[in-house]
Amino acid sequence: MASTSNRNFGSFFSPNMTQIPMDEKIRIALQFNNLSQSTKQTLTKVYCALAIGILTATVGVLFSMFIYRPGFFMTLLLVIGSGILFATSPRTQDYENQVKRFAFFNLVTFVTGMSSSGLIEIYMEINPAIVLNAFIATCGIFISFTLFSLLTDKRLYIFIGSSLASLSIGIFVLALSRLFGGYSEPLDQLFILAILASSVLFVIFDTQIMVHRIENLGEKDVLFHAFILFYDFVDLFRVILKILAKKENKNKNRSRR
Repeated sequence: MASTSNRNFGSFFSPNMTQIPMDEKIRIALQFNNLSQSTKQTLTKVYCALAIGILTATVGVLFSMFIYRPGFFMTLLLVIGSGILFATSPRTQDYENQVKRFAFFNLVTFVTGMSSSGLIEIYMEINPAIVLNAFIATCGIFISFTLFSLLTDKRLYIFIGSSLASLSIGIFVLALSRLFGGYSEPLDQLFILAILASSVLFVIFDTQIMVHRIENLGEKDVLFHAFILFYDFVDLFRVILKILAKKENKNKNRSRR
């Protein structure tokens, strides 16, 4: 079955497909014939849980901004405590335990949203549109590279894993250079772009690892996979938020001259 589905997916790029309208090509691609039916069902649940987690985090941001904001240490305790509750909960598939883990998962995402509210308010003071633009850009990038990871037959996680290790070393060296070498605009831009690249690579890496575990190891812990992807999304959002804020500050500085 796997080889048949791979051949079907490979034919999408064959010369015979050039005569098919683009909308039909997209429809064929989005059938994900390179994945088994069981894997597709699990992935649907994962991305539904991820969407709920992002929505819950948004509620957490709004709650912290307009209703109640705990202090730094309280927020830290909530983040650590919710993470421990989720990580230590049994990963059995019975209904009662899944309901409990789903509650813990939403608690983690809610608290993560609360802890991000201060950062978001800082950027809103620069320009309120930055936050919305960053969220839209994050969704676009995340969805694009998720589709790339799911549609490709080649599992690139080994190559990407080694690339991430090398990139992490490079980011560490750049961070030291910024710390001890003083501020440099080109170096700062290179540092931010390196972090953006690592965030995107983590989306591809974690998505392909997830598919590998579901397909080959039968690891269908939906909430665990959604948990990993949620933090990939949050990290990517924070990086894009910083990039847009720096761009906005540059534009303001130019207009003042």
